[in-house]
Amino acid sequence: MRRLGWVWPCALLLAGCPNGCSNKGAEEADAGPVVTGPELLNEKEPNERPEQALNLGRDATVSASLGADPSKPDEDWYRLAPDSPRVADVSVSGLPGGDVLLEVYDAPGVRSAIINSGGDGKPERFPNLYVERERWVRVVSARKGTGGAYTLELRYHTPEDGVEREPNDRAVDATPMPLGQTVAGFIGHAADEDWYRLELPEPPAGATPPPAPAPAPEPTPNPGDPTGAQPPPAEGQPLSPETAAPPEGEANAPTAEGDPAATGTPAPRPGGFQVPVPVPGQGGLQPVQEEAPAVALKIELTAIEGVRAELSVLSAAEAPLFVTPRGKEGEGFSLRNIGVRASDRVVYVVVKSGWVGTGKEAKRGFNSEKAYTLTVTQEEAGANAELEPNDELYKATTLPVYGYKEGFLSPKGDVDNFVLKTAEPVLAKVELSGVERMDLELSAVAPPEGEGQKETVLQRANDGAIKEPERLNNVACHGTCYFRVQSASRKVDNKWVRDYENADQPYRISVTTVPDDGSQEREPNNTQDRAMELTPGRAVRGTVYPLKDVDYYRLDLSDRPVRTPMKVTLLGILKVDVGLYLHRVGEDGKLSLVQTSDRARGDQPEVIRYSAEPGVYILEVRDARNRESNFQDAYQLTIEEGE
Repeated sequence: MRRLGWVWPCALLLAGCPNGCSNKGAEEADAGPVVTGPELLNEKEPNERPEQALNLGRDATVSASLGADPSKPDEDWYRLAPDSPRVADVSVSGLPGGDVLLEVYDAPGVRSAIINSGGDGKPERFPNLYVERERWVRVVSARKGTGGAYTLELRYHTPEDGVEREPNDRAVDATPMPLGQTVAGFIGHAADEDWYRLELPEPPAGATPPPAPAPAPEPTPNPGDPTGAQPPPAEGQPLSPETAAPPEGEANAPTAEGDPAATGTPAPRPGGFQVPVPVPGQGGLQPVQEEAPAVALKIELTAIEGVRAELSVLSAAEAPLFVTPRGKEGEGFSLRNIGVRASDRVVYVVVKSGWVGTGKEAKRGFNSEKAYTLTVTQEEAGANAELEPNDELYKATTLPVYGYKEGFLSPKGDVDNFVLKTAEPVLAKVELSGVERMDLELSAVAPPEGEGQKETVLQRANDGAIKEPERLNNVACHGTCYFRVQSASRKVDNKWVRDYENADQPYRISVTTVPDDGSQEREPNNTQDRAMELTPGRAVRGTVYPLKDVDYYRLDLSDRPVRTPMKVTLLGILKVDVGLYLHRVGEDGKLSLVQTSDRARGDQPEVIRYSAEPGVYILEVRDARNRESNFQDAYQLTIEEGE
């Protein structure tokens, strides 16, 4: 009627405005109906089969009901058929006294999703169903004999880049995800799984595995340090790359006549170190070839309110490469150095809801209102990155015999294990840099000796506090040795926890090794059964580190026919008041103290003179007051026979 009201006045005034008024009327007639909101529809029975489904090509609000006759279960079908690819937000209101169930079909008989998370009287929602051409939605009651009125709401929107496309709960339906791009998604129902497919970059043409690490350095004399060790970095500062690892390509550099590598002459290194270059056929330290290179990923998942998120990384064959540790409800993840094999060109990242509670109270949360974001990038550390998961010894990241790895302790409770593999006996110096806001602990660990046995912590360093480094000196290694980096424990609410974390700043674990020629102590030697054998007339150097370190040395005089007069000299060091203690091993294996020298005079020597009967003796070296340590300066222990 309104349109006719405009036409009649124009007809009457046609002579006065022959063009303007008639054109306006024509435009009004061509415009057609204006869409101002969703269609308001009523369910049309029968609609119990896909071919009877109500067609929904645009936004709609449908009033419908489900019959409650248990002998004739009712079901309602809807066909989603937009005129171009769209993302559909489908929701169904709850049934009074009943439990509504929503199903999605790619084609009749081909179900792709079931949504039933709300419970009695609660609605169900699928917030991001991708419809390229058509899909079917089936609404039923989850229990026979219940039904009632409900409302189905359908809203379409244009697909956007960087947003998951449901259903994507299988590898074949995984949402493509470029490295470095942030995507958004929903854990829209309790059983929802979101799969993302990453294609990793091909390695550079002609790339080969990195060369074996250079052999261990032999330190040049350093004034004021009996060991000749290089001065350490400043407290809390990581080792510089120049002193932590040889320059790229140096190990395989071509040699020429007169070049140090051609003769085996040590090549100079920054900071006073000299790296002995191995020459075929001349022996020397033989490094063990490192494992094939791998790719390290950084994965960030924002928190999902009401959901204890679980995240896993799978290979192309859907084999698990990494699974997040059990987290808390409403917590996100910032995961660093997630290891992917160099041979993996395609990996999947899967986000889902984890169980909360136990028994009948167990449930999986969901949130169809608020989206999470997921970002995956490649770590900058490259080949020097520790590779997660390495929380078990058999998954330990391989350390170079001379070099470093960088890692992160994140999320809370993360534990990083490393393995050092050597072909010949070496002594390893392991240094762990400090990290902002963190107190770290460094340990040497022995694997279980048999099935059902537990691993053994051989030595632990936690002298430093927040941001300060940790070190282990002269760790004896022949074959395979394990080291562990973890958060130091602290007491919170009367419970001891290891909850330090920092996903932004990496720690650096650095290793230098020297051949084990018997001139330096072999750690750990803090128990009688690990005591290092001593040879009269040959000096041994060692350090009192970490705090409360105890060094045991074994002297076997059991084959001597008579008493052996001896003089034991311990040259002191700065800061630590070293003490010297001589024990005899009894027939029962217990120690009995026979003489001491612990005058606590700083760096002054301690001397024991003793006439030893045939037998086995243990010499103990430690801080006489058990309150100081010194990782840099080495004491010297010498045994001389005779007066």
